[in-house]
Amino acid sequence: MTFNRKKIYLFASHFFAFYAFLIGLRSLTTAGYINLGMHQGYQITFSLIFALVCTLWNYRLKNLLLYGAVILLWFSAAFCKRKAGMVLSEHEIIQTVGTGFIIYGFCSILVYAASYIKRRWLSTIFKTVILTGFAFCMLPPLWVIGYYIVSDGHLLSSSLLLTLFQTNYEEVKSYLVEQNILLWAVSNAAIIIIIGLLTYFTGSLKYQEKQNKVFVFTLAFGAYMFFGMLPKFTSSFVLGMVINVQKTLQVYKEYNEGSAERQARLDELKKILSTDETSGLHILIMGESTTRDNMGAYGYYRNNTPWMSSIVADNPNAFYYPHAYSTNVQTVESIKYVLTDLNQYENKSLLDSHSITEIASAAGFDTYWISNQKRFNTADTPITAIANSANHRIYINEYIGHKSMTTYYDEQLGKHFPQLKAGQKTLIIFHLMGCHAVYTDRYPSEFEKFTDGTNSRVDHYDNCIAYNDHVLSVLYNEAIKNPDFMSFTFLSDHGEDPEKGITHEVSKFTWHMAHIPLLTIFSDKFAQNHPEIIATLNEHNNSYWTSDLLYNTMITLMGIKNSPDERPDFDIASPDYNMTQDKLTVVEGTYSVKDDDIDKN
Repeated sequence: MTFNRKKIYLFASHFFAFYAFLIGLRSLTTAGYINLGMHQGYQITFSLIFALVCTLWNYRLKNLLLYGAVILLWFSAAFCKRKAGMVLSEHEIIQTVGTGFIIYGFCSILVYAASYIKRRWLSTIFKTVILTGFAFCMLPPLWVIGYYIVSDGHLLSSSLLLTLFQTNYEEVKSYLVEQNILLWAVSNAAIIIIIGLLTYFTGSLKYQEKQNKVFVFTLAFGAYMFFGMLPKFTSSFVLGMVINVQKTLQVYKEYNEGSAERQARLDELKKILSTDETSGLHILIMGESTTRDNMGAYGYYRNNTPWMSSIVADNPNAFYYPHAYSTNVQTVESIKYVLTDLNQYENKSLLDSHSITEIASAAGFDTYWISNQKRFNTADTPITAIANSANHRIYINEYIGHKSMTTYYDEQLGKHFPQLKAGQKTLIIFHLMGCHAVYTDRYPSEFEKFTDGTNSRVDHYDNCIAYNDHVLSVLYNEAIKNPDFMSFTFLSDHGEDPEKGITHEVSKFTWHMAHIPLLTIFSDKFAQNHPEIIATLNEHNNSYWTSDLLYNTMITLMGIKNSPDERPDFDIASPDYNMTQDKLTVVEGTYSVKDDDIDKN
C-alpha cells in the first residue's frame, strides 16, 4: 500500500476527529471543566492507533460503527458513576474509555491477522479464541450498566462483586426472590444479545486488500498498548473494580496460607500473655443480618425481643448499646474486622492481624467455633481461617459449600453446647444463620407472630427477629448452667433494610444496614471480680461504637494481658475509650457515623 495524498488526508482526518472526540468525552467530568494540558500522551496514542486500525480496514463503516459501539459501552459504564451521584474525573473517563478502545482495537487487529494463517481450520480456531476473549472483556461494562438499570440507579462496586465470589447460587437466589425477577431476566438477556452482536460483527470484518507494512506496525503498536499500557489503567472505574476484587481475593488466600506464620508469632506471645482468672467461660454470639431498628428492645413498635428487653431491665449486669454500628454491610468484609484486631482506624494489613480465637488460644483458652452457616465458601475467606484457628469446630449445617439453606434452625445450636470441665478457661463463638434472607426460612411456623403489617417482607423479618431473640435465650440459659460463666456478648455482622427490600447491598447503602444490636451480659461473679468494668460499661452505655473495635473489648473481658495489639482508646470497657461520632466510620471509611440521619431522629 502506498500512502497517496487521499490516504494521508483520511489518516489525518480520523486522527484529529478522534482526538476531538476524546476531548468532548472528557468534558463530561463532574468537575465541569477540562484541563487541556492533561492526558495529551493518552489522547495522541489513542488517536494514532484509531487511525491505524481504520487504515487497516480501509476506513470501512462497519469498523467505525464497532469502534463507536465499544467506546460508547465503556463510557456509559463510567457515566453510570456520575449518574449515581459520584465523582467522575477526566482521568477516569480517559482510562475507562481507553480500556474498551484498546481491547477492541487489539482484537480487531488479531482478527485481521487470522487472514495470514493459510490453514483454514487453524485460522478458525485462532479467531474463535480471540472473539471469545473479546466477549468476556465486554462483560464488566455491561454488568455495570445492567446493574445500574435493575437497581434503580445504584452503582456496581468491587465490594458487591467480591460478595458474589464468596457466595453461592442459593444466596443469589435468596436475594433475587426479593427483586424484580423479570427486570433481571431482561437485563441478562440484553447483555447476552449485545455481546453476541458485538462478537459476531467483529468476527465478520473483511479486509479489501492486504496491507503488510501497515499491519506489522499496527500489530506492534496494538500489542504495546494491550500488554504495556492496559495493565496500568487502574484509574479505570470498570477495570479498577475488577482488579480490586482480584487483589482482595489474593489477600484472603495469603491470609489463610499464613496461618502457620501467625501461629509461630502466637507461640512467642504465649510467653508473655497472661490472664486475670484461672477459669472462666466467655460466650460470643455472631448474628447475621440483624438490625436494631427492628428490635423492640431498641424502641421498635413491635415487642419482638421480649427476652432481651426483660433481661436488660431486670439484670444490672446486662447492657445493650443504642449506638452500635457494623464496620461493613457484607458478611465477610464485616467479620474479618469483627473477629480480628484489624480496624478502620489504623493502617494495618489483614496479613499481620490476629483473630480473637488465635489470641485466646495463645492465652490458654480452650476455643470453640459452633456454626449454623455453611462450612466452606466458594472462595477462601478470613472466616474460614478464623474458624479453623479454634481448637474445636462444630458445624450443624449439613449443606457444605454451595448452599445457604440450613439443616436446622438456629435453636439447634443449644444442643451442641459443649460439656465443659470445671475450672478451665473457655471461649465459645456461635455463628448464627440469624435473619439471612429468605426470612421465612429462618424460623419455625410457631414464630409466625406478626402478620398484620402493610409490608409482608417486614412482617417476616420481624418474625425472624423474634425467633433470634428466642435463640439467644436458649444459648444464654445453657451458658449460665456452667459455674464458670463470665460473659455473654451478642452482635450482628450487619443489619438489613427490609422496608425497602434491598437487604444489605453495599451499593444501595442505607443506615439501617449499619445499625446493629450489641448486647453484653455478665455473671455476678464477673461483676464482683471486675466492678470497674461494669461501671465503665454502664458509663459508656450511650457511647458510639463500631464492630471492628470488638477485639479490644473481648481482650479486656477475657482478662488477657500484654497483648501487643491492645488499644484502650478503642475499648468501650476501658475508661480511656475516646471514639466519638466524629471519629467513627462504616464501610471502611466511606460513611461517617456523624452523618447518620436516622440516628439523629
